[in-house]
Amino acid sequence: MAGSVATRDWEALEMADMIGQHGQITVTGEVELTDTGTTAELKEHAPGINPKILLLDLVIHRPGGIQGHIAWFETLTFKKKSSGNAYDEVEILYGGAVIQRVRVEHPLTFAAPRATPPARKAAVEKKPAQIAAAKKKTAKKAAKKPATKTAKRSAKKSVKKPTKKKSTNKKK
Repeated sequence: MAGSVATRDWEALEMADMIGQHGQITVTGEVELTDTGTTAELKEHAPGINPKILLLDLVIHRPGGIQGHIAWFETLTFKKKSSGNAYDEVEILYGGAVIQRVRVEHPLTFAAPRATPPARKAAVEKKPAQIAAAKKKTAKKAAKKPATKTAKRSAKKSVKKPTKKKSTNKKK
């Protein structure tokens, strides 16, 4: 287990169910693997001094024999049932040393939006187009409003209440 390992994009989410009785913590991240046939996984470590910190071991399995040297990032996921508010932090250990610390997020719902840099960039690029579309819509609405108001007014004027006609025939 000598050497270091490259990791990135770690995230920890702990969510409770709608009642708040049961929950689940999910830890995800990426680890760089450099040999063909190599796999990695996250395993729960024995609890430490602070029960609010979840300790996970990063285990890399390297098979023996002839291997090719290709580097890629493998996404790892660890899931565990929890109370929904059991952890504040996750520490990833490799070779007995802490290589990554992650703060645990506690979103209110499972559909909580997560902002990612590519999504923000795409929204910024679309902004001028959205502004132009909004201007076109407002121009159309402004043109339609006076026409509909005058149409309603003319309709009201043309429809008059019928008045009772006095009969001109008198009985003799």
